[in-house]
Amino acid sequence: MRRIPSFSALRAFEAAARLESFQLAGAELHLTPSAVSHQIRALESHFGKPLFVRHNRQVELTSDGQRLLSRLSGALDVIEAACNELMPGPGRQTLVLRCAPSFASKWLGPRLAAFLRAHPAVNLRMFASADPVDLARMDDVDLAIVYGEAPAGASILVLPLGDERIEPLAAPHVAREADLSRVGPGDRTALIESTVSPVRWSDWFEANGIKVPAQAAGPSFDRGALAVAAAEQGLGIALESTRFAEEELTRGTLVPAGGTGLRAICRPLHFLCGRKAQADVPPIAAFRDWLLAEVARDPQGPPAAGARDPA
Repeated sequence: MRRIPSFSALRAFEAAARLESFQLAGAELHLTPSAVSHQIRALESHFGKPLFVRHNRQVELTSDGQRLLSRLSGALDVIEAACNELMPGPGRQTLVLRCAPSFASKWLGPRLAAFLRAHPAVNLRMFASADPVDLARMDDVDLAIVYGEAPAGASILVLPLGDERIEPLAAPHVAREADLSRVGPGDRTALIESTVSPVRWSDWFEANGIKVPAQAAGPSFDRGALAVAAAEQGLGIALESTRFAEEELTRGTLVPAGGTGLRAICRPLHFLCGRKAQADVPPIAAFRDWLLAEVARDPQGPPAAGARDPA
């Protein structure tokens, strides 16, 4: 337990010491001068020594009072700065967004500056998390972008963020040597696993009519962004959404490695979720409309479908 006197008494002391007047300190703190005096006497009783020399209409710090003020002023500045970080600016509205980590870093993050420029009144607070989301109970979150499976709930509005193209991706030198149409035991091609992805290598092989190889496993990662990075470093072939590899595909450090005649899998992987009752709250509506417009411009597939209620 911290041995700290009343915070109200410390505030009264700091104001009186800074303004050199109980009356002015009372006006600043919305207290009477006698209330300020009472707080300071309680503080002096706590320390067992006087902090002020009292004159007619003015007060003067003792040496002990000066020492306390020098330490206390800095501490109050730190407290004020911490509180200001949590307070929205004048006329601003806070939007708390929880987002799947790889989507946040690889796709949404590079686009957020455009949203913030277009909506300067929105104070965005974004958290990246892969944990399950329960918006019916998480009242400290306004919107969530989830990966894989959308949460169910009669009060929840779910918007699929369009089809994503999931295909084998590899560094150019790995792609040149790979032949996924006949991967088998002893093959040196490492298949990188994304352990949280709803689309696995077995799905891709089956979709292309290829027998699932028995021994072609490579390293595994619990984030799509990590699987993409591993593929870029030449550790194998990743089966990932090309949304997670836009920059790498543009630079040419990753290329499609499926081979001629083999098809990608296209399906929704990310969903924007919010409460139906808050759908028209200005910052929520602004972000939703902006995000759907961005998705509609995405070359992954067709524009996002309309809102749907989860089954």
